[in-house]
Amino acid sequence: MDALEIKQSYLDFINTTAAFNEISESHIEVITPFVDSFGEAIGFSVKSDGKLFTVTDESYTIWNLSINGINVTKSGRRKELFNSLLRYNGFDFNSGAIERNTSRTNLGQTIHDMTQLLVNVYDFVQSSPANVRSQFLDDVKNYFMDNEKYTVFPAFSIAGKSRLEHKFNFVFMSKGKSKIARVHNNITKQQVDTILASWLDTSEFRQREYGDKEELYIIVSDEGFKNLKEDHLVALHQYGIEVLNFADKKQLTLNLAK
Repeated sequence: MDALEIKQSYLDFINTTAAFNEISESHIEVITPFVDSFGEAIGFSVKSDGKLFTVTDESYTIWNLSINGINVTKSGRRKELFNSLLRYNGFDFNSGAIERNTSRTNLGQTIHDMTQLLVNVYDFVQSSPANVRSQFLDDVKNYFMDNEKYTVFPAFSIAGKSRLEHKFNFVFMSKGKSKIARVHNNITKQQVDTILASWLDTSEFRQREYGDKEELYIIVSDEGFKNLKEDHLVALHQYGIEVLNFADKKQLTLNLAK
């Protein structure tokens, strides 16, 4: 399999399926090729006041979740999880809208970050009560940061050949290797696509910085691991990407501990 050919195929897919619709001189609607938990295309707006650009969902995400019975603004675990995702991705929450102000130079990166954020919001804030109760990302972070068996550094980005920065949740120093990890409640087809795109886009940086001593692990919830589709697992294994069940602490120790 040719990694560069697959990468180009994926980028071509993004270029041909993403839509940028001009609503007015100061308003562009972005429709991504990704879908939310309810089967609808994920979209948002880019607005300009002549100086700065604002990338905003115009309160649609909160409204969409609310009409499907999910309230992330009411005090409780859903709100804590939602705020954690906002902080991690560097977005503000203003009067119900998810948004970030940016310059023209950083506009592409902000559009990329908003897409990733909304995919993750719909991934983590699922209607399943078991998923909501878990606060999975915070659970994973607390476990690794409080455990002396692991040498771990949280929340960092790697610049890709596309000049976009790709966020990863952790890097572990283990057995002489740098082991990079991303956390997902569940693995969907679009999660596989974004994982592979990030991994392939950052290949040159990783080769330069880590040589051949870096590995990627995807840490998923127990429910997500049980529901993992075989073709998704095979696609990730083609690139040496290992999926770990967070509930299997013995396996976590074997793969990620010092």
